[in-house]
Amino acid sequence: MTQQLPDVPASLPELAAGDVTILPVGTRLARLHDVAGPHPTGHDQLRGFGPLAGRGRFDHHPPGPARDHAPHHGILHVALDEPAGQARPGNGTVLGVILAEAVQAGRTLPVTHGLTLSIWRTSGELHLLDLRSRWSQRTRTGTHLSTAPHARTQPWARAIRARYPQLHGILTIPATGGRALAAALNETSTPHLAGPIELSRPLRHPQLLPIIGHTAQHLGMTIDLT
Repeated sequence: MTQQLPDVPASLPELAAGDVTILPVGTRLARLHDVAGPHPTGHDQLRGFGPLAGRGRFDHHPPGPARDHAPHHGILHVALDEPAGQARPGNGTVLGVILAEAVQAGRTLPVTHGLTLSIWRTSGELHLLDLRSRWSQRTRTGTHLSTAPHARTQPWARAIRARYPQLHGILTIPATGGRALAAALNETSTPHLAGPIELSRPLRHPQLLPIIGHTAQHLGMTIDLT
């Protein structure tokens, strides 16, 4: 097994049995998004602006300075529970995954007045390249697509999007580990995200903020309410 993420090869392999995980209709997704500020975002709205340096691990936008590529290139990072029947040991939570995604390389999460936690269900199946599968062995990527610097993972994201246009995104194990997973959904997932909203609440809500604070403390993060 290689000790670092290799360069993208000239061609990626054909998909084999077990490489794709299908999330069924009604799968619960969760994310943080800002409903205020200069760029308000809906709970199921993809980010067409990219690629982002240091933040967009699986940004498949064309290389170069970040700019708006919607609707032809979009990315949505979400967290979800481990699909039924595939539970693995660990105590990571969906909330921990989305907090870690929001903080990225830093250790402080600015909780603005518009920052919102939304949980909703999918309206269609999502077919995702599962980085836990043997595809990672065949491409010699191992776990490095989930941990390598984003400048190294973004070329892989572009290659994956081009090689497997039928897929809606990528399923990966986040650094927090545990039972929760992370998914990076591309623009083809949009029609499948229109399911019912179960929760949409500002992080500053008095019933939610203590839970956020406890999870952040467990992850070694700091909450900034200024």
